[in-house]
Amino acid sequence: DASGACNLFIVKADGSDLRQLTNDDAPKRGPVWSPDGTRICYAQETRSEGAATYQLFLLGTGSPKQLTYGSISKDMPQWRADGKLIAFLSGGVIKVVKPNAADVEQIYPKPHKGGATEEDEAEDADAAIRRPPIVWFRWAPVGQALAGIQVMEGEHAAVLGNANWWSKTEGAPQDGEGPLVVEPESIVVLPHLEAQPFVLPGAEKVQFDWMPDGKRVVAALTTRQGRHALVRFRTDEKNLPVDPMLTAEAHTIVCEAPVVSPDGQYVAFELWLSGKNDDRVLRGIGLLPAEESQPLVIRTMKDADAIRIVVTGDARNPRWSPDSSRLSYTAVDVAGHSDVYVVDIRSGKRTNLTKGKGDNVDPVWSPIR
Repeated sequence: DASGACNLFIVKADGSDLRQLTNDDAPKRGPVWSPDGTRICYAQETRSEGAATYQLFLLGTGSPKQLTYGSISKDMPQWRADGKLIAFLSGGVIKVVKPNAADVEQIYPKPHKGGATEEDEAEDADAAIRRPPIVWFRWAPVGQALAGIQVMEGEHAAVLGNANWWSKTEGAPQDGEGPLVVEPESIVVLPHLEAQPFVLPGAEKVQFDWMPDGKRVVAALTTRQGRHALVRFRTDEKNLPVDPMLTAEAHTIVCEAPVVSPDGQYVAFELWLSGKNDDRVLRGIGLLPAEESQPLVIRTMKDADAIRIVVTGDARNPRWSPDSSRLSYTAVDVAGHSDVYVVDIRSGKRTNLTKGKGDNVDPVWSPIR
C-alpha cells in the first residue's frame, strides 16, 4: 500500500469476499497454495543483525510459521504435486524442505560435501560457482519430475550455436554430433530426485511451462538474432525430436511467460510486438491450441493476426484457473498502480479483483477443493 506495507490477501474470482491473511507488513513474494488448498507457502523478508534475507514461511491455521533460516535468501517456493515437499531456490541451487521444516536437502546440483543443510550454507555459494545457476524452476503437475532454467554466465559463458535449430528437419542437436553447442539459457530436467539430470537444447532466452501429462514442456525460445519459437519438448527421454508450435522471424513477435491450461487445450502467453532497434509493444495475452500438429509460421507482424487475443493492452503474468475457463493477470493503470484481473476466455468478460488499492501482484489460484 501507500505506506510500503506488504501483506497477503485472498479474494473470490468474482471480486467478492476480499480478506487479509497477514498483517506484519514485511515484504513478501511468490505465494503458492499447497495441493490440498489448506496452506500457503511464501517468501518474506527477515532481518538478523542488520542484514535482510528472504526466508520461507507457511500459513495455514494460526500465525505464519518460518520454515527456513540462514544468511542466504530462500525464494520461489514450489509444492510437489503430492504435497510432501516444498522446493525453493537458494544461492542459485534448488533445495527441498518438508512442510514441517524438516530435512532440508540440496537436489540440484547435488552437493559435493556430504549434503547441504541450513548449517552448511557455504555449499550454496560453492555450487553456484561450480555450476550454472538456476534462476527459475517448476515441479511437473504429476509425478516427481522437476525442470529449471539455468543461465550460462561468467566461467560458464555460452558458446555461440545454431541460431534457428528448431526449424531444421533434423530437430534438436543429438549427443555426439559434432562439437558441443551451449546457449546462454537452457532447461535442466530432473526426472526424479535420484535421477541423473539432462539438459534440453537452449537459446538466448528461455521460458517454459509443463504440459499436464508431466512428460512434456512448452518452451518459449528467443535467439540472439531475435528469431523466436514456441516448441514442445519431451522430458521423459533424452534427445527426442523437438516439436515446434510457432516460429517467428526477427522483428515480428515474441511470446513470453507461457502457461499451459490444466486441461491441456491451450497455451496462454504475453504477446509482444518486436520492432527494429529493440522496440517492443505489449499487444496483450494471446492463446494458441496446445496440440496443433502444424506450427504457426510468423513471417511478418500481419501474420500475428492469426493469434487469438483474449486481453488487449497491458496484461502480464497470465495464470490459468484450475478448471481452465479463466485467466488471472496483472495490469498497470495510468497512475502506475498494478491490479489483479480475471478474464473468462470464452466470453472475454474481465473482472478487476483489487480495484486500485495499492499495488497488487503475484496472483495465484487456489486448487479445486
